[in-house]
Amino acid sequence: MRPKYDGQYNRTILKNGIRIVSEKIPWVSSVCLGVWVDIGSRNETPKESGVSHLIEHMLFKGTKKRTAKQIAITLESIGGSLNAFTGRENTCYYAKVMDRDLGVAVDLLSDIIKNPLFAPIDFKKEKRVIMEEINELEDSPSELIFDLFMESLYKKQALGKPILGTTDNIKRIKREEVLSYYRKNYISPKIVVSASGNVSHKSLVRRVKEKFNFNQDIFDSYPKGKEKPVSFSQMTLTRRDIAQTHICIGFPALDFNHSRKYPALVLSNILGGGMSSRLFQTVRENLGLVYNIQTFFDFYLDTGILGVYLATNSDDVHRAVEAVLGELFKVKKSRLPKTELENAKYNLKGNLILGAENVSYRMNRIARHELYSRTYRSLRKSISAVEKVEATEVKEVAKNILNPKKICVNILGPVKTNKIKNIDWKHF
Repeated sequence: MRPKYDGQYNRTILKNGIRIVSEKIPWVSSVCLGVWVDIGSRNETPKESGVSHLIEHMLFKGTKKRTAKQIAITLESIGGSLNAFTGRENTCYYAKVMDRDLGVAVDLLSDIIKNPLFAPIDFKKEKRVIMEEINELEDSPSELIFDLFMESLYKKQALGKPILGTTDNIKRIKREEVLSYYRKNYISPKIVVSASGNVSHKSLVRRVKEKFNFNQDIFDSYPKGKEKPVSFSQMTLTRRDIAQTHICIGFPALDFNHSRKYPALVLSNILGGGMSSRLFQTVRENLGLVYNIQTFFDFYLDTGILGVYLATNSDDVHRAVEAVLGELFKVKKSRLPKTELENAKYNLKGNLILGAENVSYRMNRIARHELYSRTYRSLRKSISAVEKVEATEVKEVAKNILNPKKICVNILGPVKTNKIKNIDWKHF
């Protein structure tokens, strides 16, 4: 008997432009419902920096028929949960409930997205909350390093700006500006409703039609998908008096729909996908220079990032970085053993299959495919694509991405310039 990887997928576009995608998983008793707005920090002008995230906060502060506390109680009182996140290219509001409570989730999400009050007193209060969130990020070097890295890789471009915005801009921005941005962007053509779990698509469409009667007008917004990463090598040092030195080493990579996406994911897994990966074995197990080292691959509409993150003692930065660069050189130049390739592919397939047991993961997955390509890629097709990856493809992707002329390095910590000045970033 073939394993049940895929649910029943359906897609509907309403007359007002809202796209509805669902994947019925009949063997579960829950539903994860997400409302995605195709707007994120990348769409903001410099004066609007942080506004997408501020709107996300404000939508939980009360509507015309619910207070902030009633918004929280609505799902928690029936065993459900409500949350949201703002990304660089989109914003998502999502609820997880028992399948019988889908109607409650649709009603609540439509209410907070359609009818927020933006009460002046709450607006002032929430700006303070976000400024504290920014302060918390500043005090978390393992998170801050990624913002610094993005800012370096996409200099003066919206994709490189922090999602939270800056303290100065949050302090300055006025309620009227935020309301204008909300009205311009929270419109039906920019909305995707995604659901996964024991959900009837027909019932979902009926409920969304009833509740999501959004403004259909289309406004011009700050362009998305026209930016390119900086195309020259660079190293940025940010001095901080902290216990460890945090490092990001990365490269411009592939976009979400690139034909070499799966070989690139296999490459990332080989380098830093787990405890058996090359970087973990070399830098932690053999040299004992780090506790945590890993690769990350971020896909965007028109670009992507392959990066390595590690944290080490300031006295060991030179040795740790040179060890990383050595592994990057080897993966480009040396033969890829068949066993290592197969292990990486099995690891990726396992991650896909285990992730698919979570309805929240599935909801995110089908929504992102709709937002980035307006298509559905079944889990079985993704698994098949991983299985078909050849060693030659991985090598080709490694040579194209791991280009020393495009390396971007960010170092955050107490390290002194003389500790890193002799590292040869450009030849590996």
